[in-house]
Amino acid sequence: MNTKDIGERILFLRKNKGVTQEQLAKALNITNQAVSKWESGQCLPDIQLIPEIATFFDVSISELFGEEISAKENDLIMQIKNTIDEASEPDKYEEILKIAKALHAIVFVEESKKEDSGYPKSEPEETIEHAINNEWGISVISVPKIRATMRGGCVFFSGSQKLHMEDDCSKLSKFLKAVSNRWTLSVLFTIYEHTSADEISYVSINRISEDTEIETEAIEKIVNEDLGKYLDVKEAGIRIKEEFMNIPPILSTLIPIM
Repeated sequence: MNTKDIGERILFLRKNKGVTQEQLAKALNITNQAVSKWESGQCLPDIQLIPEIATFFDVSISELFGEEISAKENDLIMQIKNTIDEASEPDKYEEILKIAKALHAIVFVEESKKEDSGYPKSEPEETIEHAINNEWGISVISVPKIRATMRGGCVFFSGSQKLHMEDDCSKLSKFLKAVSNRWTLSVLFTIYEHTSADEISYVSINRISEDTEIETEAIEKIVNEDLGKYLDVKEAGIRIKEEFMNIPPILSTLIPIM
C-alpha cells in the first residue's frame, strides 16, 4: 500500500471506531498534526507506532495495511471497505451504489419473512439482482428503526421515524414553499447536475439559462430569493451548499408517485 492508501485506512478505522484525531493522538502520545498528516497521505506513521495503532483499532498489522481481510463478524464494514478498495478506480463508486441497492433489497427480504409484514415473500438472490439492475420502479420499506427508499439509481436510508416534530415540519414547509414553482425546481435540478460530481464545481447563470430556457433575470430572482438559503453564490458561479446537496435526489424519488 502507498502512503495515501495507508492514510485512508487509518482515517476509515478512526471514523469507524468513532474517535477524533485528538483522541487517537492522545492514545498514541503524539500530536494531532501527526495524525492529520497520516490521514492526508503526507507521511507514514513511525514504524514503531504500527503495533500500537493496530492494537488501538483492534486489528492485526496485516489488516491495518489492507493485506488481510478481517474475519471478525463485527468487522463487516471493513470487509465492505476492502471490497471497494479492490475495485478498479472507475468502478469504485459503481461498487458502492451496488452495495447500497443490495442493502435495500436485503431489508425488503428480511421484512418479507414476517407473516404480518404485508410484503410478498422474496428470494434473496433474485431480489438483490433485480435491485442492482434497477428493475424496480419505486420501493419504500418502513419498519421499526429503519426506513429504506429506492427509485432507480437513488437509494436512501433513514433511522428516524419522528416526522411530526413541529420545528422540522416548519422547516420542511418553508422549503416546499420555496420550490413549489416548476421554474425553481428546474433551476435547482440544473445546478445539481452541474455541481454534484465534486466539491469545487460551480455553474453560471448563463449556463443554467441555456439548459432550462429560462430568462437570466428570472434565474437571478430564483437564486437570490427562493433558493438563496440553499445555495453558495460566488463570482465563479453557483452551487448547492453541501448540507443541502441531498435534496434534489430525494425530491426525484417523488416523481413516480405524483
